[in-house]
Amino acid sequence: MDSLRNQIDTGFNVYIEMSDAELASPIKQWLLDCADLSQTNNPDVANLHIWDWPAFEYHKQLGDVLPRDLVVLGAGLRPDIEQQVLIQGAEYVSYPENVDTLLLRLSQFIQRIRYVQTLESLTVSDPLTGVFNRRKFDQELDKSWRQGSRQNTTCSLLLLDVDYFKRFNDRYGHLAGDQCLRELALIFKQAAVRPHDVVARIGGEEFAIILPDTPQSGAIYVAQQVIHNVARRDILNEDTPLGRVSVSIGVACVQPTGKQKLKAWQQQADDALYSAKAAGRNQVKADVCAPVGQESEIF
Repeated sequence: MDSLRNQIDTGFNVYIEMSDAELASPIKQWLLDCADLSQTNNPDVANLHIWDWPAFEYHKQLGDVLPRDLVVLGAGLRPDIEQQVLIQGAEYVSYPENVDTLLLRLSQFIQRIRYVQTLESLTVSDPLTGVFNRRKFDQELDKSWRQGSRQNTTCSLLLLDVDYFKRFNDRYGHLAGDQCLRELALIFKQAAVRPHDVVARIGGEEFAIILPDTPQSGAIYVAQQVIHNVARRDILNEDTPLGRVSVSIGVACVQPTGKQKLKAWQQQADDALYSAKAAGRNQVKADVCAPVGQESEIF
């Protein structure tokens, strides 16, 4: 089996939104000069957002949700402006006369962000596979549900279970079983490629993939890709009908509303997974895309 690479991205993406090209230029050049920093044009994948005051005012007027890690650059010492920025939870940095001083401040801010991210990764990651753990899964499922309800969009949940995993452990040992789970987790992550997609290990050999703003057709496509890529990986499991490792996947697709219950969505996915297992494993079963019953309760 191939060794699994560390899944924590060591790169650091910075998104710049500034009208002052003269000030933005040295910042962009600094990002090019730093091997572990890069500028991105996609705000959804940015680890740090750097705006000027006009950009901050623009997004505030639109009522946009501000990025978590945001630095706002302002001209000179303006306590009134700085207070507005700090109230929104962002960092305010006034233009210094020496651009090197500005870059030093940005560098220190990035170091703080990385430190916090490292601490957070230790609390939300599964130590064996590197994907999210059950605690993070619960948080992200609730977040996806609330966003779907607020934006009237469809959310999809995949529950994945490794077929005959006990037989694998019994034949090859638990160390091989651990490596198998690592390799499967990597396959799952490669199938869920969007910034807001979530892959988590929620049990011994059970995983979940949350796909916000995804209809049933998209969720089934992702699930089928997983089935296909696991088959291509061809990990031996000789004491099984297929002779290799396979997974069963249950898909549940919902349009959340305030009257529905989150646990019913999980129940739909669990029922679909049970159906995939009962039908012979190594396949995808999906529930219909419909509002979730109000009275369903699980767990």
